[in-house]
Order: sequence, then C-alpha cells, then structure tokens
Amino acid sequence: MKRTLINIAILSTILGTGMAQAGGWDRSGQDTSIILKKGNLLEVTSVSVKPTVTGNYTYTGTPATGDGVPNFSFTTVGFRTDISDNVSLAIIQDTPYGAEVDWTSGTPGSSFRGIKAKVESSATTALLSYDLDSMIVYGGLKNQTFKASATNPFVGAKDSSNNTIGDGTGYSISSTADSSLGYLVGAAIEKPEIAMRIALTYHSKVSHDVSIIEKVSGSTFAAANLAAKTPEAINLDFQTGIAANTLLFGTIRRVKWTQTKLSPVKYTLYSGGKDLKKFTSDTTSYSIGLGRKFSESWSGAVTYGTEAAEGVDGSPLGPTDGYSKMGLGVTYSGEQATVTLGMQQIKMGDTTAVISSALKANMKSNTSLVTALKVGYKF
Repeated sequence: MKRTLINIAILSTILGTGMAQAGGWDRSGQDTSIILKKGNLLEVTSVSVKPTVTGNYTYTGTPATGDGVPNFSFTTVGFRTDISDNVSLAIIQDTPYGAEVDWTSGTPGSSFRGIKAKVESSATTALLSYDLDSMIVYGGLKNQTFKASATNPFVGAKDSSNNTIGDGTGYSISSTADSSLGYLVGAAIEKPEIAMRIALTYHSKVSHDVSIIEKVSGSTFAAANLAAKTPEAINLDFQTGIAANTLLFGTIRRVKWTQTKLSPVKYTLYSGGKDLKKFTSDTTSYSIGLGRKFSESWSGAVTYGTEAAEGVDGSPLGPTDGYSKMGLGVTYSGEQATVTLGMQQIKMGDTTAVISSALKANMKSNTSLVTALKVGYKF
C-alpha cells in the first residue's frame, strides 16, 4: 500500500498528552503513529505542562489551599526504519503514566498542607509492522517501569480517641521501580487518494509487583510488595482530507482506569479500610482538529479536546474532574527535517476535594498550559 504522510501540523504530541490529574495518570497518550510513517525516521518530542490547581475550603476563617500540582515535563523519542518492502521496525521511548501533587505552598495551618504523592513510569516499546497492501498490521512488546510515593499527615497520626500516635507525623510510602512486560497490537487502513487513515491500537494492562516501605508516625515497617496495574487502553486515530490541502483529524482514547488500584497494607489498616488510590470509573477522551497546508514548507492546525467529568467528589490526590482544551500549532517541513511547535490551553473540570466531611475544598476555574516541540529527521 502506498503510504501518504501529509505535512500538516497534526499535533499528535499534544492530542495524546495527558494532563495534571485528568484522565487518570495519562502522560504521553501512548502514541504509536510513527510505525505508520515511511522511511528512516527519528522523532524527538519535548512536552512542558504548567498547571494551576487551587481551591477554597468550604469552612470559614481559613486560607485558600494554595497550588497543589507542580509543573512537569517529559520527552518522547521514536525511531523507525524499513526492514523490507513490507516489514518495518519502530522503537519508542515514552512516559505513559505519571502524576504529582504537593500541597506545600498553602498558608501554614491549611487543611491539605503536607499531603504529597508522586507516580512515575517509563516505557520502551518495540514494534513491527507488516504491509498487507489493503491493511497495515502491527504489534510488539513494551518494557515498562513503575514506582510511587506518598505522604499523608492525616492517616495514622492519631487513634480513634484523637490521641497522638508515635511522633504524629502520619503516613508515608516509598517504592523502588519495578519493570514488567506488556504488549500492543493494532491495524490501520489507508486511502491515499483522499489522505484517509484509520488506525486502531490496543495496549494491554501491565502488572507490577512493587517493593515498598511504609512508615506510620515514626515507625518503619518491613519491606513488602504492592500489586499495581496500569490499565489497558484503546486508541482510535483517524485523518481524512476534506478539501485541497485541508485535513480533518482526531483521536478517541478509552482507558480502563478501574483496573488500577493502590492498596498498601498499612495504609488500608490505618485509614479505616481505604485505598491509597482507586479510580471509580473508566474514561474516554476525544480530540479533533483541522489542519491546513499553506505552502510546501508551512502548515498549521487547530485542535479541540474533551473528557467528561465523573461527577463524584475528588480528593487532594485527585483535585480536578474532566477537562476541555483548545490547541494551536504550526509545522515547518524541510527536505529532511520537520519541526512542529504546539500550544494548548486546558480548562480543568471543577470538583470538591474531600478529606472528611469537615475538611474539604471547592476546586474551581483551574487551568493548565501545555507546550510541545517535536523535531523529526529523515535519513
């Protein structure tokens, strides 16, 4: 099958980009589109996210929460080459999942102060594709690492009679990184005469057995193992020409977040049977864009994306609910190098972050700014 790649700013790096606390822990969006391109190609994408997540406590006489979500960035590297007329290879290094909250910027005495959590991951994926003329099929293995840490001064600091336990510092957990294998499979159909491509990719869940250390009010417990899963996901990517030099494109991503739960033994014990992190529903995110080629070298695009809110209370570890986003990007294409610069403004959905019936905050009007630079080189 003749493959057609229109040099329009599709902004796949931003369409797939996760955001602070929306869509679970999504970061890169697990983009595999490089395997569907042609020739020898190296792509490097750098993404920077600057969220602002604040709220006001529901009781009177106390300060605002402060900003609880730090800025973050990540880089994705992709390489592909043709092995034969029908077989191609791609290697992708990305950050599929991650999250961080750090409630330390609020005024001393504010209710969320001292609550921290961080989830980190990285993945190396090896893909092979086979061109069946009417369809391209592809699949491969990914080696993924995962680790997590958290601090919560409200868990384990006092007993049921409100007496201080130990040094009263509450609960903390740290872990080493665990590496585990997962897989992905996909297929794509193309109609080059109208620049149409539809690709469906399935990503398996990845099960981790993470070595952890838990501490409760100054007491350190023996190392233990924590079972953790990152969820299975399905990406549907499409593009089609709708006029000369004009492209409609988009992505639908479905993630089964209900497969992901962190339940350390001591945390569950000292919190009265709660999970450190549990997702109550799966998510589906939608992105759509319009690209326009202005000349042989320049093209641009606008994008819109959304994810529905769950409609349930959040927590200091999950202080937003759903989102909508608008993006703009431009691409310069040379003989060998292609450079795309994109920017997206994200409006995060409102929620109530709850510790208890007496300790909660209304999280409203929060935003995030995403910038991405993608450089591709043909050789």
